[in-house]
Amino acid sequence: MGIFSNLFSKKAQPTPQVAPQPEKKPKAVIKTQRHILTNIEEHMEDIMDMVDKNEDYKLKEKDLIEDDRTDEKIYQYELNASATITPVISGGGVEQLQVFVYNTHIGNIKKNSISRVKKLLNSGNIQRIDAEVSGGNYKKLRYDSGRNEYFYDELEDAFSITIEITYREEIKE
Repeated sequence: MGIFSNLFSKKAQPTPQVAPQPEKKPKAVIKTQRHILTNIEEHMEDIMDMVDKNEDYKLKEKDLIEDDRTDEKIYQYELNASATITPVISGGGVEQLQVFVYNTHIGNIKKNSISRVKKLLNSGNIQRIDAEVSGGNYKKLRYDSGRNEYFYDELEDAFSITIEITYREEIKE
């Protein structure tokens, strides 16, 4: 079979070469904007009906050390809820952007942020809006590496509510 062996043997098929595909770049990125609400004082009674006591606020210094909760503000109250924003229009256009949680008005977007938030609302790219407590009584564990010592503080900020707007921003090439 010497001469004819190559004639009748199965030849290995060449592996097709696939051209490398260029990396696909995402066409959009997810971003967030945070805004502290104004005018919450007028809505404090409703807000306090919505907030929950933060279970983590009960933690003692030892617990915070064990959980490695250094440099974290642990507020007495928490509010983790979805929010909606409603424009209030008057003769001159949008004057206010009111924020609602559970269909209850809890505050407004600051005047200097209205145009940015209005632009986001008009874009249709908002994925969600979350409201959270970002003020009031809080605990904080600090670590001083120079002294190799922890400090446990119970402090207070002005009570406030912050909304975080998560949105999709198109990438322009």
